[in-house]
Amino acid sequence: MIFTQGSFNVVIQNSKVLMVKRRDLPLWDLPGGKIEHYETPQQAAIREMHEETGYQIKLICCYGQYYDIKRKDCQHLFLSEIISGSPQNQTTETTQLKWFPVNRLPINTVPFRKRQIRTAFNAPRYQTYEIRENFLISLLRKILGK
Repeated sequence: MIFTQGSFNVVIQNSKVLMVKRRDLPLWDLPGGKIEHYETPQQAAIREMHEETGYQIKLICCYGQYYDIKRKDCQHLFLSEIISGSPQNQTTETTQLKWFPVNRLPINTVPFRKRQIRTAFNAPRYQTYEIRENFLISLLRKILGK
């Protein structure tokens, strides 16, 4: 049984991917977040992107669902394209916005995101995955008392 769901965006331009630095943990992540009970995964992806970056986007495709069985979480990953808006470097959920070369993502990236980004960059087609790595997040939350 899945308890939480999230939608995340992969935006790639000139072989670089747009990432946000989270405010709650010192990690880089894809723009996105929790799907509210009244939203579809697509609506959440669009809303979260605007809230965290200031950009309006067009969803190109949902290229995968990633299941974290231990945390009872499902993540929907979208390949997206910026259509308008101005970048916001800091929001209530993020502290920084930055483009990274796909082959040089930061070491402090949310676990499993690098694989999700490479999948979008190399083969944007729908797939289902199981996520098993969450040790880093649990450890950081414990250390930071969150």
